[in-house]
Amino acid sequence: MIARKDQSCKTTLLNGLSSAPSRRLAKQSMGIALIALSLTGCMTLPNGKPLFGGANAAKASYAPVHTNRPQDMVAMAAYWGAQYEQDPENAEAAAKYGRALRQIGSKDQAHSVLQRAVLLHSSNTDVLAEYGKLLTSVGKSDQAVHILGKASSARPNDWSLFSALGVALDQIGKHEEALLNYDQALTLSPNNSKVLSNKGLSQALVGDLDIAELTLRKAVSDPAAGAHARQNLSLVLSLQGNFGEAERLARADLPPAVASNNISYLKGMLVQPALWKQMEQLDAPIADETY
Repeated sequence: MIARKDQSCKTTLLNGLSSAPSRRLAKQSMGIALIALSLTGCMTLPNGKPLFGGANAAKASYAPVHTNRPQDMVAMAAYWGAQYEQDPENAEAAAKYGRALRQIGSKDQAHSVLQRAVLLHSSNTDVLAEYGKLLTSVGKSDQAVHILGKASSARPNDWSLFSALGVALDQIGKHEEALLNYDQALTLSPNNSKVLSNKGLSQALVGDLDIAELTLRKAVSDPAAGAHARQNLSLVLSLQGNFGEAERLARADLPPAVASNNISYLKGMLVQPALWKQMEQLDAPIADETY
């Protein structure tokens, strides 16, 4: 069942999916939309093509959301980069350099550093953890699940590994397993806004929008919550038809024009059956694995 506060919005969405054989497919399509718009960290289709690029560029805009990383992470990258240059075979230097590179967006370089480190230190948990998180961030989800599974088994008290594993599982459509990992992360780190944000998005991916909203509101209520929690809540509110609050949340982290364009694009998407059908065809394997 698709959870919605606004009956008229529910009708609009289901009318847009009038060619679908069941509500199950409607939930699948909603999950596909969420994967396309959120899990990748920017607005892209499941096949890796930018949703707002090419022919779609005139329809909406996207500006990257930067969190609390610039100066401290750049400084960390510089420090650990120097340590790594002095001793490229040092596991600690490789893991921390790779982490800093990932967090400032230098993911190709991080991949080179961490891939080499894994070959040299295949049982080092720090190296495995950072490599798994990097693989998740670049969408290499099958590899990430394997690596993070090993890392979380070796370090069962690290909430961040279970949260990252949950994201990787969501990316391959294994949402029930993902939710179990988020719950484990929350057991280790209660009320962690980062984990709650990931869990809320996972709940939305299976169509539980009301529950997802509650989870994401809890995440956003934390003063330490980052931009991703607010943007995930904004997306879920948009899918429920609450566009006013969704846009207000989006404007907290995005330029006003970009926030307005993104919400307008979502409005349009909900009433375009052709777009839903295209997204369904692009990402059918993920939708099938969800169920």
